[in-house]
Amino acid sequence: MKKRKNSKRRVEKRKRILKFLLFVLILILLYLFAFKTNFFSIRNIEVVGNKKTSYDQVIKASMCNKGENIFKINKKKGKESLERLPYIREARIKRKLPKGIIIQIDERKEIAVIPYIGSFVYVDKEGYILAVEKKIEEASLPQIFGLKLEDFELGSNLYSLLEREGIEEFIAYSQQSNLLSLMKYINFTDNNNTMIELKDGIKVAFGPLNNVKYKLSFLNNILEDIDEKDINVKKILLNKGDNPIVVTDDR
Repeated sequence: MKKRKNSKRRVEKRKRILKFLLFVLILILLYLFAFKTNFFSIRNIEVVGNKKTSYDQVIKASMCNKGENIFKINKKKGKESLERLPYIREARIKRKLPKGIIIQIDERKEIAVIPYIGSFVYVDKEGYILAVEKKIEEASLPQIFGLKLEDFELGSNLYSLLEREGIEEFIAYSQQSNLLSLMKYINFTDNNNTMIELKDGIKVAFGPLNNVKYKLSFLNNILEDIDEKDINVKKILLNKGDNPIVVTDDR
């Protein structure tokens, strides 16, 4: 009886060892198949969502190369590298087995330009510096004057370079309320009176950059009223006390 039990245990032990060895062998074969054959070599890299950033720039920054094993790419490092490019707000890298990579790009959008030493600096709504161009590519974007830019790099944040407060809030609320799209020029030269010229020729004396959200909301209401009543207006003065002054063509 004892011999039978011992014999049975030995058989079961051998089975367990054989199963383990078989499992290890399968793992080794899977590893060799995945990493030592060309079956998972990258053949196609698709880029989605890029308009300002070229395909070649995206591929280079992603660190994904055709012919490389699809499992060897480091998605985290590729994502971090992509998001260091000025125009890229967010990037995602996905494997498309067996041979494809998809790179999804969410780009920043230009909302204003700043004249700078014969060139133009493009910024997005969060103040990131996207590009420096010799000429204005987007004529519809407002131009911002009165900002001192020194020693900046592409991808750096405009607001971190400025000592004056209120500008970030002004641009953010102007963009949110769609007022920024109506502006042709914004001049921050005078700390006590920011001057705005709208695309329809109306000039706005905004005053100092205090109560920015309230004053922009007030300005928006005035412009809606002007448009509704079809009034020809030359100037809107928000720097003459609590009550705005609207100067029409009749004055």
